[in-house]
Amino acid sequence: MQIEFKKLNENASFPERASEFAGGWDVKVTEIEKVSADFVICKLGFALSLPSNYKLTLVPRSSLTKTHWVLQNSPGLGDEDYRGEYQLRFRCIPINYGYKWDKNEFGNVQHNNINQFLYEEFPFEVGDRVGQVYLEEVVPIEFIEVNELSESKRGDGGFGSTNK
Repeated sequence: MQIEFKKLNENASFPERASEFAGGWDVKVTEIEKVSADFVICKLGFALSLPSNYKLTLVPRSSLTKTHWVLQNSPGLGDEDYRGEYQLRFRCIPINYGYKWDKNEFGNVQHNNINQFLYEEFPFEVGDRVGQVYLEEVVPIEFIEVNELSESKRGDGGFGSTNK
């Protein structure tokens, strides 16, 4: 299958598989926009034209789990008719939730609200592999209204209802 790829940045590169059995193609960041201490936009420098009935899924690299950064819209979704620049948007979970732990004059540990969030530095630089993409087929479906659904063993049991 061929995907039309348009370079929007001279440093943009085709997504690449890290191994012949990799399920995703690594994408590299061409521009990093630091919006705030806890919000970063990584531009990938390319646009795509996807085949009919396919979507592009964007996910973070597994190495991101070693940090306090998360992909804001994970997984990201590229629709068949989207022609803009692909990007990944990251948020940082605060390392310190606004408290500083100190010993008071009597040697007792206490916390002081310092009204400050501390964030670690963003772990990627321009040119780094920042995420992965893969294609998924979009199966056309039609929703139909019914008065009753068929019964199942689980029924309407929600979160944690299967005890796992």
